Amino acid sequence: MCMHHDHDAIDCPDQETKDMLNRRRMIQTLAAGGAVTASGAGLAGCATNPETGSNQLIGFVGEKALSQMAAQSWAQAKQKQPQSTDPRYLGRLRGIGQRIARGARRDKQQWDYAVFDSDTKNAFVLPGNRVGFYKGMMDFADNDDQIAAIMGHEVGHVSGRHAQERVNTQFAGQLAVAGGTILAGSQMQKNCKNQPTQYQRQCYAKANNQTKMLNQALGIGFMVGIVLPFSRKHESQSDLLGARYMHNAGYDTKQSVRLWEKMAEASPRSQPTFMSTHPDPLDRARDLHNFIECQDRMGSQGWGNNSLKAALKACKA
Repeated sequence: MCMHHDHDAIDCPDQETKDMLNRRRMIQTLAAGGAVTASGAGLAGCATNPETGSNQLIGFVGEKALSQMAAQSWAQAKQKQPQSTDPRYLGRLRGIGQRIARGARRDKQQWDYAVFDSDTKNAFVLPGNRVGFYKGMMDFADNDDQIAAIMGHEVGHVSGRHAQERVNTQFAGQLAVAGGTILAGSQMQKNCKNQPTQYQRQCYAKANNQTKMLNQALGIGFMVGIVLPFSRKHESQSDLLGARYMHNAGYDTKQSVRLWEKMAEASPRSQPTFMSTHPDPLDRARDLHNFIECQDRMGSQGWGNNSLKAALKACKA
């Protein structure tokens, strides 16, 4: 989480650290390192997430491989940036994190928390339950409840298996774009063979240019049509899951709404939503408000352990 709330390009103090935590870099490293396996079973690796109720593609890159890569990025981030040992920050964060973990029924898992000594208004989570906050983010929050909203959001990414789903989706998309480009390029090259000899060189050159353009167009289409909306869906899911974990942990869920109102005040949108990986802050505040009001209104039927999809369906009933 950050003021512009972009987990792909985290607002870190320097470009090198930003690159270390970049998920696109992570998938490239995974692929290059041979950690990706695409067997017949893997290609069909879809599963329903019990927390969100959504079907997920998770068969290309396993959770273990992703956690191993994240461990390297986490170690590098902690080595690169100074960390705060001030109990007003680290002790406070751990206490809130432990409560949220219990609220998410993940308190039996191992969690690693770090507070980076920077005014950057940001927080993030990496696979393997590694949660990083910047002092600037904790100072920005008005109270523990708002920090709990951020923590709940990050834990929502973990329980939603969003990192694994996104890496798998991007990897599958890269395969699809490459495959489509190769097939189309091969057909264009084949057509050039049927041209008179004196025109073949020009035809091949044109085919190569068109293949490059097609690759770019397919890549842009995949990013705008699939990856960006997918990211916004993950962010929305994490917001609502976070509110549920806040409630279970005894925090004031309405403070999550106030947090995003503050975010909107501090970071005016610079690009249209369809080009962003994250929803508009005011939209997030509204969706959280509606979800919280619905759960409270449902009384004993609200704030249950059913999937998020089922809870949202009940709100519409």
